[in-house]
Amino acid sequence: MNRLSGSELIVVVSDGSAVPAGTDLNPVLSEHARWLRSVGFDSVTEQLDPDALDQPADALGVVRAEVPIVYLVHTRADHAEQIRQALEDAGHAVVTDNDLRAVVTAARVLTELRRTGHPINQSAVVVAEPDELFQMAPLLIAIGFRNLVFWKQADATALPLARIAQDADIVVDLRAMPVDDPRTPGQTSPLVVRLPAPADCLAVLPGLLAAMVDTRTARLPIDVLAAVTQLLAIMTAPGFALATPDPTLTDGIAWVSRQALRHPRGG
Repeated sequence: MNRLSGSELIVVVSDGSAVPAGTDLNPVLSEHARWLRSVGFDSVTEQLDPDALDQPADALGVVRAEVPIVYLVHTRADHAEQIRQALEDAGHAVVTDNDLRAVVTAARVLTELRRTGHPINQSAVVVAEPDELFQMAPLLIAIGFRNLVFWKQADATALPLARIAQDADIVVDLRAMPVDDPRTPGQTSPLVVRLPAPADCLAVLPGLLAAMVDTRTARLPIDVLAAVTQLLAIMTAPGFALATPDPTLTDGIAWVSRQALRHPRGG
């Protein structure tokens, strides 16, 4: 038995809503399952029907009741929240690729602000296109940010991003394809952190899964993601990519995640 995985099966699922139309999901999901097996977890795949979200319980019937943990990937943010809720209501704990991206993005925010000497609780943050990553705002609040402003691309004509960001310390740009720079030409501020590629966040996953298996958690609270974010900001350098698991980092993530799951804030 691998020291990380226990005997539980991790099911990789997707409705394919975040991949180009016509993409064959089978090889995409199989690659995720192979990756999980390479780091010590048993894994299989299942496809969900993106057109059945009006009856999510029926759409999610492909996930067997005895499977405790689901890894949800390549699913549009709004779909992912509905699917997660339905899975959790059915007794499955869920971690998503967007959870991993939120953690890595937030860790980079912390790293950049600490590098430049900006206090977290006094820093002004603009989050561009927050609907692309629903976890981002609650995660930033959980790690201590208090001054958050949200901006959407649809508002760009009336209120350009550079204008709303001119007094910010950092811009968290979650747009998949940024069409403009958050900074006024010639300016070096605010700091800008962009959304990392999913592959550059995978190293966060083994430690999270290990903690979820060990504690038999029913949900993945935002405080767990906050604890992992703080750890990454301490253990990794600016501009880091987390595509390959590191045993020390994995053990650290598993430990802080277990602590957060076993001793929830306010519990």
